[in-house]
Amino acid sequence: MDFKEMWSGKKGGFADSLKRNLAPQKNIRSKIDNAIKILQKMTTKLDVSIRSLKEKDRIYFAKVVESIKNHDRTMATLYANELVEIRKALKVLKQSRYAIQSVAVRLKTVQSISDAAAEILPAMQVLRNVKSMVSYILPITEDGINEVANLLQDIMWEATQTGEAGFDFAAANDEAIKILNEAERLAREDMKRELPGIPESLSESREKAGESEDFTEFRF
Repeated sequence: MDFKEMWSGKKGGFADSLKRNLAPQKNIRSKIDNAIKILQKMTTKLDVSIRSLKEKDRIYFAKVVESIKNHDRTMATLYANELVEIRKALKVLKQSRYAIQSVAVRLKTVQSISDAAAEILPAMQVLRNVKSMVSYILPITEDGINEVANLLQDIMWEATQTGEAGFDFAAANDEAIKILNEAERLAREDMKRELPGIPESLSESREKAGESEDFTEFRF
């Protein structure tokens, strides 16, 4: 076969093969970029909500302190309980933000279909967990998470069609757990650094602050 004909693709040569190989890569990169943009918008929304909750925390903490000064333990405990609920929600939003940010950073590193397989499986698991944590507190994030999940599912399907991607579900699960644990650690450190402790005299509220999160009583 003449090399010129092979390159031109007249006989299904190198040019055609190159186009077939590059097309999926380009399509996947486009979808990943779109997913990253959606995640960045979600991060911005979470930042706004976090600032709002921190302001509520400041107000309720001041009410706790004022009630203690006035020797009104009943109101101090009431405000402290509200403060605990605010902080539970705040911790979840911070943890979700760190997890989403980590997913976005990892997606930026994807350069090939094989990269996509390694990064997208844990990303999907992380987003599934974030959705379960944050959707009740901040329902507007649910649509964004669903949109990103659909894009990532499309990418995974395309990756399977090329035959280049291999899926290690156990490794993906381990990686997702690492991402979520790191996000939880960072959120917890933020809370300790940024927020004043609940007064020791309100032992009941302090104990509640250490309980597992239950958000049935708090919602934006």
